[in-house]
Amino acid sequence: MAVNNNGNLLDTSGNVAVDFVWGNFPMQPNDDRTDGTAVSVVASNADQNKSWTGYSVYPSARLNASYDSHAIAEAEWANYPSFIAAEPNYMVSAVSGDGTTVTYTCQNYYKGGETVNITGLTASAYNLSSATVVNPQKTSFQVTNAANAGTITGQLGKVQSTTAITAADGAGIAYINVPSVIGNTTAVALDQLLDAGYEAANITTATAATNAASTITAVSRTLTAATITSSGAGAKYPVGTKITVASLVSPDTALNGTWTVTAVATNTVSFTTTTSGTLSTTGLSVAGLTGVAGTIKTQSTAAGAASTATTATITITPFATAS
Repeated sequence: MAVNNNGNLLDTSGNVAVDFVWGNFPMQPNDDRTDGTAVSVVASNADQNKSWTGYSVYPSARLNASYDSHAIAEAEWANYPSFIAAEPNYMVSAVSGDGTTVTYTCQNYYKGGETVNITGLTASAYNLSSATVVNPQKTSFQVTNAANAGTITGQLGKVQSTTAITAADGAGIAYINVPSVIGNTTAVALDQLLDAGYEAANITTATAATNAASTITAVSRTLTAATITSSGAGAKYPVGTKITVASLVSPDTALNGTWTVTAVATNTVSFTTTTSGTLSTTGLSVAGLTGVAGTIKTQSTAAGAASTATTATITITPFATAS
């Protein structure tokens, strides 16, 4: 078998040959490894296995992009198998310009003379391409530029070396862990997305979704678990959305109020009430089911989506005013 520069045996694909690993094995960048599916099961008392119970044999597996730690490991290294640290990305939290120099507040390890791209800032004049770093400090750096849009704070912009291989390279910024913003107000949803790592310029708030009252035809409740029946309700009010139930009369008035949808079917939505009891009424025709205006009905990227890049875009859609 061939060996690498460190004297490690290599397999036929040029990967380090690993027979068995005790404890933690460092994560490796992706190459031509398999998906990690078991290839055989060694039975108890098999050759060289005199006293162990049966176990499965797995080949070396690729990094799994569904795990944040694996995605980050992939981003931080370039030029496999040389293991060269990738060019970094960093977050910009504030900017100011005086007509000659622009100062970016940003924890960084840049050196003077490096060229960078700055994106995602709300003051577009400060989003610069191929800018040359001057006067780098641990918490800031400057570029010579005439941009002067005043001082802006509370930013979540990004600065990236122009020699970075991909948008996700570097230890400064990991992949986004997409949060669920369904049911939150638009303002809260925007804050959550910014905190998660989305750039402000890449978040779109769509035109509010139509919110005409749906007709309630039946209601039921067992203990605190309530269900409303209304044609097409499952699509109109996805799980997590906020709904308002109104105009129900005795004995169903306890279901009037604002609730969070916990489950849906084609023609039903379910939620948990603050009171308990058994209810079951059919034959209704009450225009009393709406989404809560200004709360998010849908998001274009599902919560928990794997390996979402920091340059990704997302659209959120709130409910319009009820009608």
